[in-house]
Amino acid sequence: MSVALMFRYPGQLVPRLDIPEQLMTRGWLVPVSGEETFIKYWKPVVEQEGYMWLPLMGLGLDLDTENLPEVLDELRQLQAAFPRYYTPDHEKYEYITSRLATLIAELEAVNPDELASGKLELFLG
Repeated sequence: MSVALMFRYPGQLVPRLDIPEQLMTRGWLVPVSGEETFIKYWKPVVEQEGYMWLPLMGLGLDLDTENLPEVLDELRQLQAAFPRYYTPDHEKYEYITSRLATLIAELEAVNPDELASGKLELFLG
């Protein structure tokens, strides 16, 4: 198991500008964490902080227009909390904080209208 953010565009092909030759695709994954790293480093902080949505990342969570703002808020809180648990010299600090920043940036860039209309489906897990 690993944790990733999955973008899915049902019934349509969309360009990915970050892929050579602007390939068209129905969706893509943004890696978040491998299983071992998630269980060992992410999960204890998430549990200790008592978030409502983030514990579901391990199982999987469909994101919609109602819960996306709440999940984003918890991710930002996690980003602020992480340095209280691990110092910058910790072996996984840079890896986890960069993955967390990427996850937040990807979710902040989501067009809520695409999500509300069903043109875009998001899954975090």
